[in-house]
Amino acid sequence: MSEKTSKKDIQAFWKSLYDSLYEDIDRDLTREALFEGLESLEDMFRYRGHMAVVEMSLGELGGKKILEVGSGAGGHSALFASRGAVMTSVDLTLQRVRSTEAKFRLMGEAADSCNALQSDAERLPFADDSFDIVYSNGVLHHINDTEKAIDEVYRVLKPGGGAVIMLYCKSSWHFWINKMLCEGILLGRMFGDPDWLGKTTEWGGKNRQTVENPITRCYTAGEVKRMFDRFDNLAMRKGEFYFYLIPKLGRLYRRYQLNRYGSHPGGILVYGEPWPIQSPLELKLGRLMGFSWFISARKPGESGALGSR
Repeated sequence: MSEKTSKKDIQAFWKSLYDSLYEDIDRDLTREALFEGLESLEDMFRYRGHMAVVEMSLGELGGKKILEVGSGAGGHSALFASRGAVMTSVDLTLQRVRSTEAKFRLMGEAADSCNALQSDAERLPFADDSFDIVYSNGVLHHINDTEKAIDEVYRVLKPGGGAVIMLYCKSSWHFWINKMLCEGILLGRMFGDPDWLGKTTEWGGKNRQTVENPITRCYTAGEVKRMFDRFDNLAMRKGEFYFYLIPKLGRLYRRYQLNRYGSHPGGILVYGEPWPIQSPLELKLGRLMGFSWFISARKPGESGALGSR
């Protein structure tokens, strides 16, 4: 990655992706559809073993002060709010902040104490020891200084508070085969371009891509352990493997996948469309060579509330 990446360039990409994925969904979203969508979202996460329902103890979130760093369109924050969490949700991109705030307002009393604001993960506008849990799903590997952001997570957590973070996994099929071998080497994208990985990740939705993703990073287990060395009780596991992401051949598999397993409506709030259901084999392979590190850790001090329910 180049030494300096403009925040405006980062915002421009994620605003463009918001428009492609979520703009139509948000425009037509009703209170009833939102709550139905949250039920579907939780069901989808449980099928996948996502950290939003494994590392987060949904049954014990009532009254907990939770910060989500990088709220996207607000699906995760709204899910936690529906379980009684007092959510503060931040994102660098204004359109995503507005999307999250709109969901809180649709939820009415269920999210009265929740709010969303525009903020930089590398410089959070909160006092030390402010939150019981800090949650971030697939965000901190897309910013200039991931380590600084993790330091900020540590700073704003209360003693004993929990961090629940997803970062991309370097020791994965998707990084070494799909990205490094197929796109980086065979297609030549890695040669002469330090930002090539970002440019090959994240796009989706209805619009043609016109803005490139400036930053994507992937991490080994050792790198994660080093970044979280100030925390206690660090736990890591892998997840998320998809045959349809294999270049070229994946298109054929995706058609088979949708015919064989169907799609899940839980994807609408977080991906802008139904999620193609993984096969049992993909779920198993995700635990061995998945692209996501699901990370949980605690700030030293009194115990907080994390764990599966």
